[in-house]
Formats: sequence, C-alpha cells, structure tokens
Amino acid sequence: MSGIDEDIKSGNFKPVYLLYGDEQYLVRSYRDRLIKACMGKSLPELSGDMNFARFTGTATDPRAVYENSQTMPFFAERRVILIEGSDWFKKSSDEAVKCIESVPESCVIIFTERNVDKRLGTYKTVLKAGYAQEYVEQSMDDLRKWIVMHVDRNHKKITKGALERLLLATGPDMTAIRNELEKLCAYCLYKEAIELADVEEMTQIKAVDRVFEMIEYMSTGRREAALKSYNDLLLLKIKPQKILSLMERQFRILIVIKDIRNKGFNKTELAQTLGVKPFVIDKSISQARHFSQKRLQNALKDAANYDLDIKSGRIPERMAVELLLIKYSEEEED
Repeated sequence: MSGIDEDIKSGNFKPVYLLYGDEQYLVRSYRDRLIKACMGKSLPELSGDMNFARFTGTATDPRAVYENSQTMPFFAERRVILIEGSDWFKKSSDEAVKCIESVPESCVIIFTERNVDKRLGTYKTVLKAGYAQEYVEQSMDDLRKWIVMHVDRNHKKITKGALERLLLATGPDMTAIRNELEKLCAYCLYKEAIELADVEEMTQIKAVDRVFEMIEYMSTGRREAALKSYNDLLLLKIKPQKILSLMERQFRILIVIKDIRNKGFNKTELAQTLGVKPFVIDKSISQARHFSQKRLQNALKDAANYDLDIKSGRIPERMAVELLLIKYSEEEED
C-alpha cells in the first residue's frame, strides 16, 4: 500500500502531494481519489465550491496560490488546491518554495506534473512537507493483472488471446487500455467473456503492431498464423511494400538487440538506443531468442533484395512478402 493509499484510508492528509510521471492515467486516478477523500466530492462536483481552487498551466503564480492557501475554509474541515502542469518542478523559485513550506493544516495542495527535476528546491521541499509519488509505465505482467481485475469488476472474463491482442493494439498506455475495455464490455454486454474475435472487431490495430505480431508467429514457426496476419494487413489496404518495410525495420531492431544485449545493456538502455518504448523491448527480446544472428542478417538481406526486385518489376510485391514470410517461418537448421 502506497503512502497515499494509507492517508486516504486513515483520513490523515499531508499538506502537499506531488503526483507525477509518464503514466498519466495513474496520476489522474490518484488525484481524483485524493480529492474525493479530502472533500467528500468528486472533481466534477467541485465546480464553484468555495473550498476548492484549481490552477492550471505554467502561468500559475506562487503568490496567488499562497494567498489562497492561507484563507480559512468556509464551514468545512479543509481547503483543497489543485495545481496542474505548473512547471514549478522544472524551474524552481523562492516564492514557490515559500508557498509549499507555508501550507497550513487547514489546506491540502495537490500537484500533478509530467516531469520533475529532483534536484530543485521545490521538489525537496515537497519531500520535507508532504509526499511525492512517481507513476511510471507499468510492466506488461502488471497490465495483464489490471485488465483481468477491470474485466472482473464488470462481471466478465477475458481470454488469453483477447488480452494479448488488446495489449498489442494499445501498448502500455493505461488510458487507451481503459477506453478499449469500456467499449469491449459494452459490446460483450450479454456474453460471459471477451474473446479474440471481439477485440479484432472492436479494436483498431496499427499496421506496425500487426507486422510485429506476424514476425512473432514467424519466430516460433507458426507459418499459417503468420500468413493470416499478412492477409489481415492486406484486407486493411496496407500495401505489401509498406509491410516489407516494417518487416525490415523489425529485423534491424532484433539484430541490434541480440548484439548489444550480449554487451550487458539493460532494457532501459536498449529502449533509449533504439528509440522505442520499453514494452517493445520486452517483446522484441522474446522474439530475438528464436532467431540466430545469422538468420536475422539473412532475413534483412533478403528483405532488401526483395525490395529491389519489386522496384525493378522483377517480382510482384505481394509475392515478395509471401516468399520472405514462408522462408523465415521454417524451423532454423542447426
């Protein structure tokens, strides 16, 4: 249980909270829970409430926040001030530090930010006076558990295939996952479980994700499934040459992963080097295990040659992708 969970449960609140990080769904979720616990009302219900103030954007003036925080609550236990996207934690100021230091017992200030500089006085002052919590991109295992819990609260189940296809479509973005789950639960209102066909029907999957899935099937020798993914892409009006280009891109990523993974790079460093999300690295590492470096290099070379064949008119583009797909869906010889 986090410090915020404990405060909500006990009803004993700190003067200031800083909620920040890349996973803005969790930032907003804890923001709303804190406000509801402090005020007894949800955020939409607080419009016009004399004991609630909201400041948004980088123009937020520390002096205005200070004056607001020093005002006694009107027939209530406390005031709540919500400050969003202020950038007080990117460029510190003495006035901002003073404001945070001077929050009275009758007031709670809640900051929500995306990025913070932990070296600044504003951040250090929050740590002394209250509580700071970073919300990072969740692991795929945690997201799977969260999806199952969400579906269970809607009195449904979700099959493994449906869950994995949903994650393929959304990535680790919890807001996107939640939105898709709401649609799926409504679509499957009279069904006990959300199945793969339901996700395929309701969720738009990007071409790059379909190609990723196709290479996943290739890496484990599931040729028929790989061919089906390819046909699905064609039905979506994705040109074969575009598919070939995306396959080349993924082969390059797998080659780099096998090369620098052996040199001791961790997942975060791999993601930064390749310019992709950490969840892509997790799945790509799994794919790379099924290919030797030589086989990947040959696949990349063949993809480049097929691209030249297409451009020179020596082979139809659809056939080129099929030949590459079939060849590298075979089991690798020792």
